[in-house]
Formats: sequence, structure tokens, C-alpha cells
Amino acid sequence: MYDVIPESLSRSHRGICPTCGAPLQLAESGRDARCAFCGGGSTLQYRLRGIESSAGTLQRPDIKGATRWLKKQASYEKCTCPGCGAEFDADTEQAIQTCKYCGAQSKLETRLVAITTDDVDPPQERTEADHENQRRDCIDYPWNVGIEQLVWRILHEPELLPRLALAMDFERWNNINHSAVHFLPWLLKHAMTDHDAVAAAISDAVGKLLCEGDPTLWPGVIQACRGVVFDTQAKRVVLSELALGKAVCVKTLIDAAEYAGHRDRDYACHALWSVNTLIGRNFDEHPVIAEIVLYRMFYVTGPVLGWSLYTMRSSYLRGRYPWQTLWQAIDELGADRPEVVPHLLDCFFAPPTETADDYRARLALLAKATSWGGAAAAAEILGDPPGHDNELYAMAIAALDPWLSHEQAGFSARKAMYDLLCAQSDNTAPAFDDWVRQHGEALDARFKREYIRRNKNTPLLDTSKPYYWDSDPKRPLDPEMERLLEVWKEGINAAVDNFRARMDELRPLREQARELDPLVFLREGPATIPVKQSVLDAEKKVVEAEQRVEVNTAEMERLQNEYSRKMQELSQQMMANMSDQKLIMKLSAEMQKLSQDLQEQMKKLWDE
Repeated sequence: MYDVIPESLSRSHRGICPTCGAPLQLAESGRDARCAFCGGGSTLQYRLRGIESSAGTLQRPDIKGATRWLKKQASYEKCTCPGCGAEFDADTEQAIQTCKYCGAQSKLETRLVAITTDDVDPPQERTEADHENQRRDCIDYPWNVGIEQLVWRILHEPELLPRLALAMDFERWNNINHSAVHFLPWLLKHAMTDHDAVAAAISDAVGKLLCEGDPTLWPGVIQACRGVVFDTQAKRVVLSELALGKAVCVKTLIDAAEYAGHRDRDYACHALWSVNTLIGRNFDEHPVIAEIVLYRMFYVTGPVLGWSLYTMRSSYLRGRYPWQTLWQAIDELGADRPEVVPHLLDCFFAPPTETADDYRARLALLAKATSWGGAAAAAEILGDPPGHDNELYAMAIAALDPWLSHEQAGFSARKAMYDLLCAQSDNTAPAFDDWVRQHGEALDARFKREYIRRNKNTPLLDTSKPYYWDSDPKRPLDPEMERLLEVWKEGINAAVDNFRARMDELRPLREQARELDPLVFLREGPATIPVKQSVLDAEKKVVEAEQRVEVNTAEMERLQNEYSRKMQELSQQMMANMSDQKLIMKLSAEMQKLSQDLQEQMKKLWDE
């Protein structure tokens, strides 16, 4: 959801990962991308958005330049006209498209869409024989048979307590693996319609998979959760388990909150509470979380927008991103969502400039800004010239002066000018004398007070009038944004209380289920998964060998019997002719030969 690429990202050749929301680098060519943060895959997709009647004033001359990198991606792309629904080839080098069928104009937008596997087949019933075959490495099967059977049992067990006991098997870490991720979509789909206790036990697998420490598990878990969380009737325990993950879960939770924001405020606030929990658990990831929240502001509305502004201003995320990133985003938001800009202007953490060139670069942002937001943001981070250089003071005064009376950027410009004036201890730079001479008594009282303090005998102002110190003015904030912030603060307390009360109600049922030990495998056999060919070949060889042994054993027995019979006959002849020495010698030789022949034949059969 909400993955159109803002110009501030497309200009810097970056996109937003559709899995975790982190900015990712786009390739110079090709349409596939893989997020270096969460590992999720995505592909670039184009679509057309109708141009509103008031949107023309927001089109900037450099709009094509903002998307020029797309020239390397494709020349034409099949898109659907938002006016008549006809499909036509959109020229991706042009920002504005005209439908050749109805003449409607639309704006080309790009987004990154997650690459997901095909729908997961439902788990099948497995047997003890399958489990034993896998244990003996007799089957080529990518998933753990025990996990698949556990999932099948949960899906098909009719009784609540045994079903709950089976689901609670996911408390065991040896059940937390890639097989659990693979079948997780089926588990979560079932959990949404089952008893809350079963849903909580199943969802425990989500938290453990995210905490297991293997990043390759995360994309699959997040995609499975995204299959259920965009339903306000879904079990909210899934949202709580996502809070146990890393920054890769932030986008899903914010998107779920935004989806529910105008349907179920309690659900939306629960999702945002989960983000707060996640932020508190992952201090090392605050910079990337801050960027994810920042770029969600291009899309979110209602209480979610109020939460986002509060989080960026008042939480651990404040200032946890490069100031250049915040300046670029505010410059874009100044045109697209000006109401949020004042809330972000206090979020900068920009170190003082160290060289004159660095200071000139910040001054250049005032001219480079494409919206009043960018100009205001540049004023916020300007600071004092290094070494109190008079030339730099003159450049800063000249750059800020045109913005002092601006309705929206004026507050930041006046604040920056006031700070420049106060940074000088004993006297003022010549450029300030020229500036005071130009504006005279029309200057704000605060400026006159500070200028007279440093130039007590100045003829440029009336020094006889006392100027008393007053507190710094407060930045004017959009009242609607302030209202949304209060809506969120009220809603989150109710969401937390409701969820915790429900979890407390489930404890007795879980304790009852813990006393049970239902069978996971219901049948010993037959095996339902074919054994691999190498095993079949080996078994065939064993059977053939056994058959050969059986045949050879029978042949040995026959030879032995034949040998015994002939030896008996020769012995009888010898007994009957004891006086015939010549015959005796002949019979003895025959007996010796029979023994030798038997040994050779037996050895040959044995070797086989």
C-alpha cells in the first residue's frame, strides 16, 4: 500500500522498499531491486493517476528531470487510463500522459511492488512414517514434516482446548524455522476466525520468528502478516507480535494503521502503539526507522499523520537521520502537503558549518528550494557563518531578506535572521547596517532591540524608545494537525487498555490447555511423501542382494546335500572292497576331488 515513489526519492535514484519501507538504491537498468536492509525483493511498476483540477499549479518545470532515470528502465509501459479505463502504451520519459482514446490527461507514477511467491499450498496430513523418512534423509521435501503436521492439526482439530494446546507448541523454539514461515499464511488466516486464545498462541510464532535472529525469515513473516492485518476485524495480537521485530516491520504497521484510520480508530491506534514499542526495542535502528516514518508522511492521513508528526518531533527519532534527507523531504512536502511542514521544521539536527564553502552550500539551498518548505528548512539549518565572516553575513542577509515577509516560510527566515543578529557580541556586520537602513522602523521590535543593544548610538533607529525583552514567538502550527495529534493520544490509551484486558481474560484458558498433550501425528503410516529415487535404488539393491543370498543359500544347501550323498556312496564302496587297495586309492582320490570341487563352488557362491 501507498508505495508511489516521491520525487525526493526518484531524484536521488532511490525507491521505498514495499516490504519494510526503507529507502533502497535503484539500479541503473532493469526493474528488479532487492532491499539491503530486509532482503525483500521488489520490481518497478508504472501506473497513471488522474490530474486534479488544482494540480496544475503544483507542476514544476523540472518534473521531467525528476524522473529522467526512468529512461533507462523502459521506453513504453502498458498502463490503464484512469478516465476511460482503456489500456495504452505510456511513454515513461514523460510525466504527463494523454489518453489517445478519451483525451484525458494523467500523471505517470512509479512504485516498487513486492515480489512474493505463489500462494502457499495448504498443509497436508502427514504420518509417523513420513517423519521417520525425513529423519533418515529418505525424502526430498523442503519443509519440516513435523511443522506441517502441527499446522494441519491446528487447522483441523475440532475441540478448542486441544487446538489451543497444539497452537501453544509454537512456544518451543525448535518449532521456529523456515517451515513455520512457509505455512504461516494458513495459520494466520485460521487465527483470524478462531478463538482469541488460539489466535494469540499462533501469533506467538510471529514474534519468535522475528526475534530468532535469522534475517532470511523476516520477509516471509512480513508478507504473511500483510495478508491479514489490512482487516479491522483481524486479531490485534498480530500487531503486538510485529512490535517484537526489527525496523523491517515498521512500514507494515503504519500501513495497517493508515488503512484502519478511517474505519476503526482503536485498531489504528493499536498498530501505532506497536510501532512505538518497536522503536523502544531497537535503538540501533532508529536512523532507518526515522527515514521510514518520514517517507510514510507522503501518504498517511488522520490520526496516523498526527502520530507520525509527534513521533518525528518528540520521540527517540528526532534528528536521527541525515539533515539533507529531511531537507529534501520537506522541500517536496512543501508543495504536496504544506500543512505538515511546520511540524517537521523543529526536527533538524544539523551541526554548525566548519568552512565558508559549507556555509555557502547551505545558503544555496534557499535558492535551490522548489517550495516554501524547502526555503524554510534551509533557514532552519543555516546557523552562523564560520569565523563571523562579514562577506558570509552579507550573503546570508541577502538570501533571507526576501523570505522574511512570506506567510509560511517567514517564521523560519525571521528566526534565522534573529539568530544571526544575536550571534554578534559587540557590534554588527556592515551588512546588518545596510539591512537596518533599508527597513528602518518597519523592523520587528525584537530586531530593533538586539540591533540597538549592539549599536547604542545608531542614527538608523529611534534609540529613545525602550524595547523590553519578550519570549521567543512560537511557531504557528496547523490546527488540524494539532487536533489529529490529540486524537491519537486519546486513542492509544484506550487501545492499550482494551488489549491488555482481553489478554488477561485468556490466561485461565491457556493454563487449562497447558495441562494437555494432544498427539501431533494421528497415524503411523503409510507414508504420504514419496521417498527419493536414490533411496528407492538403494532399497532395490538391498532386495536384489537379499534375493541373491536366498538363491545362493539354496544352491549351497543343494551342493552340500549332493556332496554328502556322493561321499556316502564312495564310503560304502570303500567298506565293501577293503581288500582291493587299488580301488581304495581310486575312491579316496574321488572323495578328495569332491571336497575340492565343493569348496570352489561354495566360495564362488559366497563371493557373489
